Amino acid sequence: MVDQTGLKVGIGTTIVLLILAFILDSWVLVGLVAIAQFLGALTVPFAPYKLFYQTIIKPSGLVKPRVIQDNPKPHQFAMLVGAIFNTAGMMALITGVDVLGWVLISIVVVLANLNFWLNFCLGCWMYYQLSRWGVPGFRATALEDHS
Repeated sequence: MVDQTGLKVGIGTTIVLLILAFILDSWVLVGLVAIAQFLGALTVPFAPYKLFYQTIIKPSGLVKPRVIQDNPKPHQFAMLVGAIFNTAGMMALITGVDVLGWVLISIVVVLANLNFWLNFCLGCWMYYQLSRWGVPGFRATALEDHS
């Protein structure tokens, strides 16, 4: 089961923070987003986006949970890909290759917006393509048991 609202909150937070990072020209903020994405991909209980959703957003009543039967692994893979792009972008910013850094980070922003507004997760699509091609570690289907 996957709470789609929780995913949307994380995606929206990523978009806002990365745009703010661009406005402030802050590689530190990009790094914090990358860490939040890595921890989310690892599904640790202290993942910042998860805590933000479960302790602040959800209890406030601003949004309602929308839990559906879904495979969480593609979403975790998408977060991992975003974290890798953001980490690479941050490293480019730190080393003075600003154009490359902001291009990599902008890719995350564009794809996050695609997922937020149009419900198309490119990382999820990539996961299922890798599964289809028989790549080890990418074997789960959309609605199978994940326990």
